[in-house]
Amino acid sequence: MNLRARRRRVLSSGLQTRMVSQFVVTVVGCVAIATVGVVAFSWITSASGGQTEFVIVYRQVEQRESVEVDGRTIERRSYTTEAQPQTSRWALLVPPLLINNVLLGVVLSIFAVRYSGHYAGPVYRMSTDIRRVLAGEADVRIQLRRGDELRELAQRLNALLDALDLAEARARNE
Repeated sequence: MNLRARRRRVLSSGLQTRMVSQFVVTVVGCVAIATVGVVAFSWITSASGGQTEFVIVYRQVEQRESVEVDGRTIERRSYTTEAQPQTSRWALLVPPLLINNVLLGVVLSIFAVRYSGHYAGPVYRMSTDIRRVLAGEADVRIQLRRGDELRELAQRLNALLDALDLAEARARNE
């Protein structure tokens, strides 16, 4: 039995696909809104000033030189500050913002796929077991995998199946 066929029987792919797509659309929408907010803020602040704004970044540079003091050679360190070429706010903000958004989207999409299986699998399992009961199969109980969600619902459905079996046994005895 191949893994793909096994997953079809254990997981409702339609439900998982809908859950993942809704989650990803929500995350992408939130990231897009945040990005538009940053872009709008930058655009409004630069437009309201009527001038082009530049940012100057300073970098501290260490300089080492060997100096002889009292017959010993020691290393003397001094620090100077150098101005880097001026740059715009966009050049500083946009690359980290885009990298952050891409990484956030990837991580949350992986989380969505992984977590949705904990719901889609039990829903599919319960649906399959209910179909088996409706087809007349006896002694059907819902068994969930470790880590699956909806355990309380599965326990209540199993209690319902126990009650139905008990009622059916009483009806046969009367």
